[in-house]
Formats: sequence, structure tokens, C-alpha cells
Amino acid sequence: MNKEEHEKLDHESLVPIFESGNEAVIAVVKSMLDEAKIKYLIEGEGVQDLIGFGVIGTGYNPITGPAVFKVLPEDVEYSKELLKDVKDD
Repeated sequence: MNKEEHEKLDHESLVPIFESGNEAVIAVVKSMLDEAKIKYLIEGEGVQDLIGFGVIGTGYNPITGPAVFKVLPEDVEYSKELLKDVKDD
């Protein structure tokens, strides 16, 4: 999703559907949502290494939490079905 599309999304109506601190899993989820042409926002992805501790032991920054994928309400069911077999291990 480019910056212009990102800004068009109404952030208040977005629904969280998946979260992970694992960069490999994040890449897979991005790829799956992109392939399905589902618009999404990832909250917290770019701040994992910005604050002091980095991703010590948990796979994500304990202060900022894991990256959270959010989609529009009309895409929630399809997105969850699409990602049902993705494990955050």
C-alpha cells in the first residue's frame, strides 16, 4: 500500500486481525494480504528497534508491543480466513 492509499484509510474504523513480532511471519502476512488485494495498516512495525531495548527475547519490543495488522471492517472475515493457518512461532 502506498502512502496515499495509507492516508485514505479511516484509522478509527480499522479492525485488528493479526499480530506478530516475528519479521518472517510479518513478511508472509503482508504477501498474503497484498496478493488478495486487501488494504491493511501495520501498527507498530517501524518502531520495533527505535526504543532502547530492541527486540530482546520476545521477537518484538516489549515497550511498543508486536506489529498489529488492521483491515477495514468489510475485510475482517476474509482476512481472518486467509490467515487462519499462519502461526506466530
